[in-house]
Amino acid sequence: MSRESRSQNSIQLIVRALEVDIVLGRLYPRERLVEEQLAKRFDTTRHVVRQALAELEMAGLLVHEANKGTSVCEYSAEEVNQLYQMREFVEHQAAMLIDLPIPPVSVHRLKEICETHGAAIDRSDMMNVVAANKEFHQVLYRMCGNVFLADVIDEMAKKSNLVRFTSGTDLHRLRQASDEHFQILEALQNEDNLLLAELCVKHLQPSRRMYLEKRGHLS
Repeated sequence: MSRESRSQNSIQLIVRALEVDIVLGRLYPRERLVEEQLAKRFDTTRHVVRQALAELEMAGLLVHEANKGTSVCEYSAEEVNQLYQMREFVEHQAAMLIDLPIPPVSVHRLKEICETHGAAIDRSDMMNVVAANKEFHQVLYRMCGNVFLADVIDEMAKKSNLVRFTSGTDLHRLRQASDEHFQILEALQNEDNLLLAELCVKHLQPSRRMYLEKRGHLS
């Protein structure tokens, strides 16, 4: 493996790890990230860390301010509502575009991911909970047949990591999300695009609501 490939692998490793840290509430909004500390944590150079942070900044998860450094973003109530309004729109559209029935191999793959997600919740294996949840939605929305729409959904999901940390370790919410995945799969199997779209939109609401409630914007 070339030096360039190793560096790129290290960058993506740091990006994924910090995304998980944000989802699980290990990194909080406005928390400052120190390059030297991250370089020690990931046993790499500050140059590699800087590139990873730049990628996360482009994704809207971090913000860099002159003389202050890099920190985790924080959304206002208005920004959260706008983000989730956008997510509802694009995910509803993608669900309606999925050509039903989907192939049996796709049903099998989604069922496998649902079971992996549920088993990880039972083990309190949060790393795999996050990974399986992400994979479920990526596989689902790639079925819409529009790669640009699927990419937008993926980018919106990344931005939502800043919101999801309020529900990311709540056991009741995680089990509820697992049940909702199986309901989405059932709608696919029943060839019901309208119900599928409604379930996909409903699936978004708890994280948004919990984030706003925690900040006193909902009662």
